[in-house]
Amino acid sequence: MRLVIFSGTSEGHALCRFLSARGARAAVYVATAYGQQVLEPMEGISVHTGRLDTGEMAAALDADTLVIDATHPYAAVVSGNLRAACGQTGAAYERLIRPALDADGVQTVPDTAAAVAWLNANGQSALLTTGSKELAAYTAVERYQERLFPRVLPSAEVLRTCEQLGFPGAHIIAMQGPFSHELNAALLRQTGARVLVTKDTGASGGFAEKLSAAREVGVAVLCIARPRAEQGKTLGEMQDYLTDTLGLHEPARAPLRFPLFVSLVGKRCVVFGAGKIAARRAGVLRRFGAAVRVIAPESRSDLSPDECRGYEKSDLTGAFLAVAATDDHAVNRRISEDCAAQGIPCSVADCAARSSFFFPAVCEGRGLVAGVVSDGREHTAAAAAAKRIRAALEELDGAD
Repeated sequence: MRLVIFSGTSEGHALCRFLSARGARAAVYVATAYGQQVLEPMEGISVHTGRLDTGEMAAALDADTLVIDATHPYAAVVSGNLRAACGQTGAAYERLIRPALDADGVQTVPDTAAAVAWLNANGQSALLTTGSKELAAYTAVERYQERLFPRVLPSAEVLRTCEQLGFPGAHIIAMQGPFSHELNAALLRQTGARVLVTKDTGASGGFAEKLSAAREVGVAVLCIARPRAEQGKTLGEMQDYLTDTLGLHEPARAPLRFPLFVSLVGKRCVVFGAGKIAARRAGVLRRFGAAVRVIAPESRSDLSPDECRGYEKSDLTGAFLAVAATDDHAVNRRISEDCAAQGIPCSVADCAARSSFFFPAVCEGRGLVAGVVSDGREHTAAAAAAKRIRAALEELDGAD
C-alpha cells in the first residue's frame, strides 16, 4: 500500500518524523515552498510542493493508496477536495485531527465575514492572527489601514499581498511561529490593539498562548469557529493505526552520545533566540565560564539579547559552539547547516536529528558535575534521572 500525506501542520510534520524513524516511505504534499522549507529532509519522505485541485489530487492517487489528510483544521475546501479525489480513485482516506480547546470568555463568530461585521460594529483596533489567505476580506473593515495589524508569514509573496491590499508597512508583523505567551502579550501592547482576532488552532497552533496573553493584557478575543466538527484520529491514534496497518516496527536505537566534558572558560558560545530554552542554555554556559553572545530579533522577559536582530552567518565566526533556539524552524535549520559546514558543534532546540551535540541536563554538587541526555526521545526519563542525581549530589553537600 502506498502512503500519501497531505500536510502543512505540525501534526503532519510529526507524523512524517514518526514514519521516517520506522523505515516507512511516504509522499508528502504541501501547498507552499515555505511549507517545504520547514519540513526537514527525512529518509523515505519525498516532498511535493504546490496547491492541487481535485483532479490533480486524483491523478496522484489510486486504489492502492492510503491518504492521510493532515491539513489545517480550517482548510475545509482542501479536505473536501481530497475526500472527493479519494472517492473518485478508490483510495482509502484517514483524517488526522487537531483537537479543539475549551475557551471561556471568547466571542465566537462563524466565519471571516462575521468577524469583519463584528469589527465594524466594535470600532477598536485589532491584532489579526488568522493568516494571510483571507486578508483581503478584512479590507472591508472601516479604516482598516489604521485599525488592523496583520501577523503573517515572513515570505515575499505574503508581504507583496499585504502591500497590494493597502496595509501600511508599520502595521505588518511578518513572523514565523510558534509564538509564546510573552511574545503575544508584547505584540498586543506594542500595537495597542484592543481585540485579538484568531482561530481555534488547538494546542499545537498556539491558541492557548494567545488566550492567556489576551487575558493578561486585558483585550477581547474574537475567535472564528472551525468550519465543521471533524471525525478522525489524533496524532497518537494515527501513529498506532499506521503501526498496525503498515506493520511498522520500533526504530533501532542509535548509539548513545559520548559525555565529553570540556572547559568552556573564555570560549565564544553563541545562543540564537530569547525564549525560555535559550535563556536556560545561556545561563548554564555562562555558569561554566563561557563568553556567551545572545542574538535574537526581539527582547523577551526570559532573556535580553546582546544584539537585537536576525541570524547572520558571520555570527558563527570564532564560535566554539552554538545553540539554535529560535522560534523559526527554518532559521534553526540554517544555523545547524552553517555550523556543520564550519565544524562548529550545534544544539538545535527543536530537532534532535540536526543537533551535533545534545545540551545536557546539568547536575552539580560538591565539585562534581554530571550531565544527563537521552537519545532524543526519552525527555521525561532524562528529566527524572537528572532530578534524582541532583538530589544525590545535594546529600553529598550536606554530608560531613
